[in-house]
Amino acid sequence: MKVLRWLCLFFATTAMAQQPPFRVRLLSLYHLQEVTIAPDGPSTLRLDGKQEKLMSTIAVRVDGGSIRIGDRAAMRVAINGPVRISGGTIRPMSVHVPLEISAVRGELRVIAVYPTEEYVAAVLQGETAGDMPPEALKALAVAIRSYATRFRERHKEEHFDFCDSTHCQYLRTDVSPAVQQAVTQTANELLWDRGSPLAAYYHKDCGGRTEDVASVWPDQRSAALVAHEDPYCKRVSKDWSAELTREEIAKALEAAKLQVPVKWDRIVVTSHTASGRVQRLEFRVGESQQRATMSASSFRFALGHALGWNTLKSDWYEVSGNGDRFVFRGRGVGHGVGLCQTGAAEMARSGKNYREILAFYYPGTANAASAQGIPWISRAGKVDVRAVNIPDAERVLPASEEALAWASQKSGLVLSGRAAVDVYPTVEMFRNATGEPGWVAASTRGDHVRIQPPSVLGSRLRSLLRHEFLHLLVESNAKPGTPLWFREGLVLYLGDESRSSVVHPMTTDEMSHAIETRSDEASVRRAYEAATTRVAAFAKQYGVRELLRWLRSGIPNDVAVSSDKVAQ
Repeated sequence: MKVLRWLCLFFATTAMAQQPPFRVRLLSLYHLQEVTIAPDGPSTLRLDGKQEKLMSTIAVRVDGGSIRIGDRAAMRVAINGPVRISGGTIRPMSVHVPLEISAVRGELRVIAVYPTEEYVAAVLQGETAGDMPPEALKALAVAIRSYATRFRERHKEEHFDFCDSTHCQYLRTDVSPAVQQAVTQTANELLWDRGSPLAAYYHKDCGGRTEDVASVWPDQRSAALVAHEDPYCKRVSKDWSAELTREEIAKALEAAKLQVPVKWDRIVVTSHTASGRVQRLEFRVGESQQRATMSASSFRFALGHALGWNTLKSDWYEVSGNGDRFVFRGRGVGHGVGLCQTGAAEMARSGKNYREILAFYYPGTANAASAQGIPWISRAGKVDVRAVNIPDAERVLPASEEALAWASQKSGLVLSGRAAVDVYPTVEMFRNATGEPGWVAASTRGDHVRIQPPSVLGSRLRSLLRHEFLHLLVESNAKPGTPLWFREGLVLYLGDESRSSVVHPMTTDEMSHAIETRSDEASVRRAYEAATTRVAAFAKQYGVRELLRWLRSGIPNDVAVSSDKVAQ
């Protein structure tokens, strides 16, 4: 089977105004066998590609490796539109973003496809319930967005980005007006650290001193995440204490499979981090040499899972007692790295704005919508090129000038502005700055082309730049509102990309949705193939000149409708 040659090499896309959506596993702490889904407005249901209106409440249950809705079976269910999910011990939740439901290892897996800003709002609601001053909410919104961008695809092996528990970022779907306003007022803003989105950790209460990230996550070392005094939190932070029996501790350690001497009767702190938090503990048997060492974080997580997360609230404590009863006296809540929510709220009450709050907790970072802190060098000709090293710039500049000339001749279109190309030095930096998945090699936004390193692209560089400059020309000549599927299909058609011999029966809305969300490579490939086939059919029937007129003035409605009917 012939497939689009371009797509087999690498995807290259026109970037949306925001990052691609986040795929979030909902109800991740439940072992779901069945859920009830009720429409909460106009909604659609799709079973293995067949779409229908969702008119009434349905029960979705797992049946081995498939899903059942009544007497109908499917491998995958997709729902679009507002719905309410409930059932069993589930706390009912309203969801307004697309859902994908599948059966995985005998359980239902529910994936919500969240646009970036809606995901940030849901997490901010989960973290704060909106109960913070506005400037503190705005600061935390930027931190949440940065964290999500940095750690996108955390659950890549399971085909989603994040879960909805505290393992990733806890979220709530009932977003308050205060939270929504904070997200809207900081839309697209990220914290940048040396050209990459910052690993913007945050926590509840630092107790008066934040923690160095290297003490908790050594692989995330950053000058923006070092321990420092926090007088704002210290003003209002309250100490805590916990009294636990030996039996309670022993059961928690056993459940977590942490090995300690059978007859231990002492807990001794053996080392601290630079901030004064406990780093390692020993469990001892009297004054004998029988002892076992474990990290403070492992101990706290074991107690949290078994006895509740408010039992041992942080790793900043002293422990006393021996034998059957132990008392922990401490301060702070959480790991202590990054933004302290208690301190941020106090800063806001003191008149600090969200940028000042971010500068205090993440010193040295830049706050912006696009990559900051990259040491660019520039080369200018008929195209402006920015790169980190001179060889990349000198290689890409002539290739870009050739690509622009080729694309202009091929399409007959004229670029309205001056083109620029950003050459990222690593794939990771490209992905972090653009928000694109790893299988996308380049993206175009406005008059800017952004590409992966030439060393990675190799012989593909020439064809990739030609493709991207066709994107620039098409986008600069497109009437606002011109469908995404048409613009993408036209680029591939004008570039003489070979087309698939397989016809994919997709509507125009389905093509645009698949290309825009880019949830998986196979779906995007099918959408591109379908779009290119559709545009090729138009070109054969109406001529390329007419298609270029549609690009500038809009596709006639009767043409779009009739082509959808043929596709179905």
